Amino acid sequence: MRRTSRSLGVSFLLTLLVIGNVVGQRRDRNLELPSGWSDTYFERLDEGRSPKTIVAVMDFSGGELLEERVRFRMSDMLITPLVQAGRFDVVERERLDAVFAEQNLQRSAAIDPTTAVRIGRLLGAELVVFGLVTQAADQKIDRFSYDVIRVEVGVEVRGVNTETGQVIISRSATGVAEDRIVTTASGQVVRGPTDYDPLYLQATVDALEQAAQMVSYAAPLIGFVVNVQGDDVMIDLGESRGVSEGDSFVVFRRGEEIVHPVSGDRIGWNKSVLAEIEIQSTQRDLATGEIVTVVDRDVQLVPGDIVFFRAPSGN
Repeated sequence: MRRTSRSLGVSFLLTLLVIGNVVGQRRDRNLELPSGWSDTYFERLDEGRSPKTIVAVMDFSGGELLEERVRFRMSDMLITPLVQAGRFDVVERERLDAVFAEQNLQRSAAIDPTTAVRIGRLLGAELVVFGLVTQAADQKIDRFSYDVIRVEVGVEVRGVNTETGQVIISRSATGVAEDRIVTTASGQVVRGPTDYDPLYLQATVDALEQAAQMVSYAAPLIGFVVNVQGDDVMIDLGESRGVSEGDSFVVFRRGEEIVHPVSGDRIGWNKSVLAEIEIQSTQRDLATGEIVTVVDRDVQLVPGDIVFFRAPSGN
């Protein structure tokens, strides 16, 4: 009986060792580059240029009445968070106005994807963003001892890749702003706004900040590994490029160039996906992530490996 127990104990320990070894060599063969990568980005990286996306932002159709309240163009308001995202070079408004004039188009007119591609190519833009104001309304909600004014502004945002002509962004966002109003029995306001324009501005900013994040997820964010210490990986992208804790990056390595066997044209590069890291801490121009998935434990990450942002699922 004792021998049997001892044998079972040894077998159990051996099983644990085997399982531990398998876990230590864990693999994820399904790890791939996120959509949006183009081998043309290698040219910019080789030249030491940051591969920011050149974006042109059109005016939103249906926003005339709302813009009277907020006193700003919707397109101008969207540009601010896009610039802050650190992933874009934005086409100047003067250039955009000039092209619209040359094409006999109204800035506030509805834009279709075909027109957006044509305008974008004339401007040298890689991405054209345009949209529609779908909602701009306020309501008063009775809370017995006071009322709440709730303003909602809804927008629909689209983004077109000018190279492929494909709509790569088609999302809706709703911004909300509220304030409390206290009135006397006769209805005189003793606390709270009588002019709702500031609430409309706040709700519009909220909606457009959401829209800017959606657009940012469709733009490439590419950098390099600069240091590796165990499972800790430092990259040359930080807060100035919109990187924050919890962001995920896929790490890959460029291989040999692919040459067409008949034409001899250079058509791309072999790429080896190595790992995925999750950002744990950020600085202005640096971030440190932890390896959360590897393709092959025998392949070590090294400075010079390339990192490519992976957008959260559902975005």
